[in-house]
Amino acid sequence: MMSTEAANALHRTTHGLALSALAALSLCAPAACDRKPSPSEPPDASTVATAASSAAASASAAPAASSSPAPADPMQLLGFVFSSDVKNKEPVDRLEAAEPGMRVWAHLKLRNRSAATRVVHLAFRVDGESRTAVDLNVEPSWSYRTWAYNTLRKTDKSGEVTLTVTDDSGATLVEQSLPIRAKAIKKPLAK
Repeated sequence: MMSTEAANALHRTTHGLALSALAALSLCAPAACDRKPSPSEPPDASTVATAASSAAASASAAPAASSSPAPADPMQLLGFVFSSDVKNKEPVDRLEAAEPGMRVWAHLKLRNRSAATRVVHLAFRVDGESRTAVDLNVEPSWSYRTWAYNTLRKTDKSGEVTLTVTDDSGATLVEQSLPIRAKAIKKPLAK
């Protein structure tokens, strides 16, 4: 026969394990949990151990960018321009044509209405040949500015620079081309 004090201590321990197991079960992935415990039965030791190890593994592992679902709010493109430079977070001009050996900047203004940092992928191609690929983070913002560039080779005397920008959900935000000429054509930005 067990004393009242021992029975109360056992009840508190069992109750604490049950609460820990329920908390761990709520954190584990459905594949790691074979069945949900019934509220009337205490969890067995194997369920608690499996749930605790699954919860610990989930908490310690950093989620992979490609395995996380895309946020529900789409990323919005507010503005895009090819430019010869970026100063003070703004493009200095608008390129209508690039020249050999020149840096071609892509300046983006985006809206990220989700609560998480998102990623945009910029892929520069020159005459169909992949040249520069850049992933840029876009923090949650009503108007977020970001930019990247590709430097044309001296041998790039004709053809075009093509930029494709996609977000982390795979949606294409920009697909623009810029001709390559002997001399760059720069236009002032509209104020």
